[in-house]
Amino acid sequence: PDSFPSTRPTVGTDEVYNYRSKITPHYDKPIKTENGIGDLKIRAIGFKKKTNRQLVDVPLCHIATDRINEKLADYREEKFLDALEGRLKKRKKGATLLLRDALIYDGAGEDSDVEPEPIVETDHNVYVKTIVKDLTFRFLAGNFFQNNPYMLPVMVDHVLEAATPPNTAGNQMTHLIDCYCGSGLFCLSASKEFDVCVGIELNAKAVQEAQFNANLNQISNCKFVAASAEAIFLSKDPVEVVTKETDPSTGQIISEALTSTLVKDFPTDTTVVVIDPPRKGCSEEFLEQLYNFSPARVVYMSCDPATQARDTEGIVGAGYSILIVQPFDLFPQTRHIESLIVFEKEVSN
Repeated sequence: PDSFPSTRPTVGTDEVYNYRSKITPHYDKPIKTENGIGDLKIRAIGFKKKTNRQLVDVPLCHIATDRINEKLADYREEKFLDALEGRLKKRKKGATLLLRDALIYDGAGEDSDVEPEPIVETDHNVYVKTIVKDLTFRFLAGNFFQNNPYMLPVMVDHVLEAATPPNTAGNQMTHLIDCYCGSGLFCLSASKEFDVCVGIELNAKAVQEAQFNANLNQISNCKFVAASAEAIFLSKDPVEVVTKETDPSTGQIISEALTSTLVKDFPTDTTVVVIDPPRKGCSEEFLEQLYNFSPARVVYMSCDPATQARDTEGIVGAGYSILIVQPFDLFPQTRHIESLIVFEKEVSN
């Protein structure tokens, strides 16, 4: 249609090398050493070649942060030596390693004067933290968290700019539902702009982290649910959050109240749904429930424009107009981008 908006220029940052805060290099099954010198030998530590899946030895990764590359050099030597001296835990098969550039999580209060200490963590089950804008996020080093810390605040700003404007009737948006919420990035970042925010995530550990992060940042109007995205609109478990009334002239809190409501009873005309699904996109079941709920606005962030385009056809067919198409160069030097599409429910005259 003539009203279809043009795709905006891709947004990026100046950091196009040494930006990635997590890498997961591999090594294949170790082999016996020649002439019986040593125990086993690791032939290469790196990544699979795209054309034939052979492992390419990668002693330095140009898109990983400098701290990761410094750690990688020592970590590689450690693993090569572990194989030779018989210390490998997985002797009969290969393994995937982790290097996560983050901040040490020491449990100190966020008002602490101690400067956060950087670390490159190699243990999947150790808690680390990162700071996005004015919020602190604790998460397990092996769990998912976006890996470009330079682009992350830029993407958060665009999501909030899309989610917060008044609806077509001029009413302020009051409720936010964050589907596939992970550790709560978008939900918590938007909490100041909404009365109630709800996040849903299939990974129960990520939900625990999201709720912990809400408490860590003293955010009381966000609730997180461990379930598939399809379950959010059908849930019979009431959402209980603390809502606050503030004096518009001073910004001071006048009163606080515990409110309880079902997600399906959220006011659809002032509710925005944020979607950030995995690469496969949204399921038909979820989309059908989204259409039935019929929120005023849908903010769809995707790591695969192809599945996003597929889902867009259904969303537009359900009565939504496309307001914004915004790509992000989240992973420079690769073919991958992130894409944001903002949909607004069409209002019949």
